Amino acid sequence: MFLSAYLAVVLSQPVPEGFVPENTADKTTFQLVSDRAGWSFDWSDQEDRVRGTLQPVELSSGDPFTVSVAVGAFQGAEYDGPVTLGLEQVGGDFKVLETVPPSKEAPRVWKAVFTPPATGQYLLKVTWRSSRQKSVRGAIEVGMGRVSRELGLAVGIGAILLAVVYGLFILFGKKDGATSETPGPPPAA
Repeated sequence: MFLSAYLAVVLSQPVPEGFVPENTADKTTFQLVSDRAGWSFDWSDQEDRVRGTLQPVELSSGDPFTVSVAVGAFQGAEYDGPVTLGLEQVGGDFKVLETVPPSKEAPRVWKAVFTPPATGQYLLKVTWRSSRQKSVRGAIEVGMGRVSRELGLAVGIGAILLAVVYGLFILFGKKDGATSETPGPPPAA
């Protein structure tokens, strides 16, 4: 048989279930890793490397967090251009982009502060231009916001006062068998 016949037979076969071709991994994403100081990520290609951190460890809605990024080149001059940092809510309408100029002192770090308005999943994006425009992203999960300190103190003090009032009621309240009715006249003899 001819080579084209064999090729036609192979290509007409269905793809096995669960088959993923080797070189189709998304090269524009990074994974966040949790550590004691916060979250960190590392991404690289053949030309550039991006390292970043997010602080604090617990990302909650309504609370600001800081993103710090270091962009470097494997060969050639050190990168000294602007970096755009962005935060976008997955499936929502919240999107913030901030273009940060390079810092003057070494080590060169680009920083931005974001405040997510709601819980859910967000995409953190880092964009810069070296030999060409590059953009990488990673998913972060934002949890429920913490209770403010004033509200926590008010609830705590209210619970303590309620416990004291209930304790005093039990201590000085009605005794067993006591009634609140006033005694009537003595029975006739």
